[in-house]
Amino acid sequence: MQHDALLTQDELDFIQTMQHNPQLNMRDATSSLLVNGGSQIRDLLTRLAANEQVTIQAQFENQQMTFPLHLVEDEFHALHLRLGVPSIYEGGPKTVRPWRLTLEEPVALENAKGQPGTLWVHEVSFKGILLEVRNRTKPPKSFALWFSPSGYERIALRGTFERQNEQGYYAYQLNQGNTVETERLRQYILQQHRLTHPTLHV
Repeated sequence: MQHDALLTQDELDFIQTMQHNPQLNMRDATSSLLVNGGSQIRDLLTRLAANEQVTIQAQFENQQMTFPLHLVEDEFHALHLRLGVPSIYEGGPKTVRPWRLTLEEPVALENAKGQPGTLWVHEVSFKGILLEVRNRTKPPKSFALWFSPSGYERIALRGTFERQNEQGYYAYQLNQGNTVETERLRQYILQQHRLTHPTLHV
């Protein structure tokens, strides 16, 4: 290597590895959106995204994904449309409901200190959760606890009791006040949907 080179060979190799690492580039590739179709369509979408909630919907078999469009500003103060984390739905011709992830093993909801309680998660969607209540305790009318799935950062959940099902589990509607926590829950569900339906995410 030349004596006056700005970077060593190791530094060059590291930069090239980062550029060709698909894991590092995955988020940008899936969230960026290039709008082809003329300036009128692009301007219309930009105006709508700035003032209203705009979504793109994809339908496949009995499932659909609804992607929100966000208007973001880059470091040069240029506005771009970016896809958000989708809401995933499933169902037939008459009823459509949020896609539910059934956990292989139930996970206990935790308090703020990370201690597990008596509520155990069996199914979760971005709008609701199905819980088992252990130790013969009465199901609460509402809860504010933490969901800590294995290998994933814990997520704050707030739920309100809806009904008891035939198996004796309790359905709660999630009412996430914090949009950051809502986004993290959607990210987790999207990640699990990829694992459950890998062919849809190729």
